Amino acid sequence: MTSAPTPPRVYFRTLGCAKNQVDSEVMLGQLALAGCAIAEELADADVAIVNTCSFIASAREESIEAILELADAREQGALGALVVAGCLPQRYGAELARELPEVDAFVGTGEFQNIARILEEARAGRSRGVYVDAGRTHLYDEHSPRLLLGARHSAYLKIAEGCDRVCAFCAIPAIRGKFQSRPIGSVVAEARMLAEQGVREVNVVSQDTLSFGKDRAGRPQLAELLRALDGVEGLDWLRFLYLYPSALSDDVLDAFASAKRVLPYFDVPLQHASDSLLRAMKRGVTAERQRKLVGRLRARLPGAALRTTFIVGFPGETDADFAELLAFVRETRFDRVGVFRYSDEEGTPAHALPGRVPRSIARRRHRELMAAQREIMREKLAAQVGELAHVLVDSGGRDRAVGRLWSQAPDVDGSVLLRAGAQPGELVRARLCGVRDVDLEAERVA
Repeated sequence: MTSAPTPPRVYFRTLGCAKNQVDSEVMLGQLALAGCAIAEELADADVAIVNTCSFIASAREESIEAILELADAREQGALGALVVAGCLPQRYGAELARELPEVDAFVGTGEFQNIARILEEARAGRSRGVYVDAGRTHLYDEHSPRLLLGARHSAYLKIAEGCDRVCAFCAIPAIRGKFQSRPIGSVVAEARMLAEQGVREVNVVSQDTLSFGKDRAGRPQLAELLRALDGVEGLDWLRFLYLYPSALSDDVLDAFASAKRVLPYFDVPLQHASDSLLRAMKRGVTAERQRKLVGRLRARLPGAALRTTFIVGFPGETDADFAELLAFVRETRFDRVGVFRYSDEEGTPAHALPGRVPRSIARRRHRELMAAQREIMREKLAAQVGELAHVLVDSGGRDRAVGRLWSQAPDVDGSVLLRAGAQPGELVRARLCGVRDVDLEAERVA
């Protein structure tokens, strides 16, 4: 009688955004449920899975480099199987299968829930193929097994998948499919489970957070969700990410204003401030409307943290367009700004636009915009010195620790360097005492 194969030790590598991290955690949960052990290092693994990103060219390049590195280990006999998952195979699965014969399986975004079975088939040599459900992404729920990565006190919670927006530069709708959101009860149930596991901070993510519920109720339900999550005991901080600028209603702002746990943190990607560029980008908003939105946010919630992103080098962007954007940044004084150089994506409306901006000009504009924002951010950080604040510790030891203020989202907004011992997950009281580049320094107080 043939015995069942021993479950493998799986090495997992995640690339891309926080939404990808959630996908990886769901796949890891499926693998753990199937009896697989998770290997921290590649050298300890029998098989490897890489969850890829293909949003822009630089992300694809990073994904290909990771695949080739793992493929070398596969070819040398160090791995029994190599699986490539996520956005890259969803977008280019058949092409990748032709170009990368050393990969055993390509798993698209609609097949994450089947990762254990696919891996088993790949190991047994029963299949080498492309598992892609075109135009569909699997949306997990509170019943899906999930194995958290990283710090145990902070987690992401994905409330929706896909996007129905028509932004000219974006390939997300083609990769992730139509917008689909979870029921409010499902999201709240998962938040409670996370709190029971010791999570103190939840960061709510999706491609289009403000559209939550519209596919189910025929209208956005973010305000209802926000109020429901605000009542989850055990959580200290709830942060909502990616709020589309044209859809921030008074109802949503009222829910933010009355919340106890939901933070007044607004991640509103504006992308530009020139009307001609906003039209070309198909953003559905004007520069003046964006100015009024910033004013509404600051009037309704004084002291709110405002973050945004901009794209430079979009086709047709002139020196005058960029000057408008630069003036807008200096005028609005966002707390934090991310700047990206335009990436030309096949299949998007922008791909066919004339007026290509030379890379050298796009790089120069990127540097100039970032320099202007860095000066604003330093002034804002310096103004905080002397304040008392709560710091959520991400890493630490006996003499030093690193954490964040409520106004600092994980990975993107800098840190607080704490001159005192503290353990991850502690929420400590500290006095801000200095600025170090994009970070703050603080001393713990009783």
